[in-house]
Amino acid sequence: MCGRYVLKAPEDISERFQLRQLNIHLDPVYNAAPTMHLPVIVENTSGDRDAQLMQWGLIPRWSKPGSKSVAPINARAETLREKPMFRNLITRKRCIVPANGFYEWKQTDGRKQPYYISIPDNPTFGLAGLYDEFEGKDGVTASYTIITTSPNELMSSLHNRMPVILPRADEEEWLSRDMVDADQIQRLLIPYNTDAMTAWPVSTAVNNTRHNNPTLIEKIGDDADGESSAGHARQSSLL
Repeated sequence: MCGRYVLKAPEDISERFQLRQLNIHLDPVYNAAPTMHLPVIVENTSGDRDAQLMQWGLIPRWSKPGSKSVAPINARAETLREKPMFRNLITRKRCIVPANGFYEWKQTDGRKQPYYISIPDNPTFGLAGLYDEFEGKDGVTASYTIITTSPNELMSSLHNRMPVILPRADEEEWLSRDMVDADQIQRLLIPYNTDAMTAWPVSTAVNNTRHNNPTLIEKIGDDADGESSAGHARQSSLL
């Protein structure tokens, strides 16, 4: 799954994702968590890219006002076309979630050790997402979910799922409103290249969503298996 991520340089998303303009104020976030309002990239009706603040945790447009329905933060790539909540969004409401990295927790000796995962050669990358707009009594709420897929070799040592990270070459196709072929879209939802990614253990301070500072992504001295993380700035496996 993907339950926390990092956007430490939000001012970079304008150039990185070729936005015409950036009309929202963004602060660095080192512990992005569900229910927060965070930037996502969409293609507007003019064919330009916009950054919009949306709530993390998808609220379907057909939700009943005042209801306490589930707001999923993740959607499984393999079942998008089967789930009523997602099957209409996959062809018409796709978005990119900008990130510099994300966290995952590894179960080790009865405890969960958090890891920070990033891409050294692609410091600001895009996660594949879906969004919707719900009109309630307090107005319209735009919300999103992050798509997950089976893990690559690196991520399989941490968890049985990973977020879909879009290669730059696929971002235009993913955002395009003209792309409505569900089979063509589905082929983009695959694990990212293991060799391009790196991971290291970090402090359990990230467990508390109130913590939000650069120290959260710093390596701790030893990894969960007792091996020093020094010198492993770019590892293809944690085991």
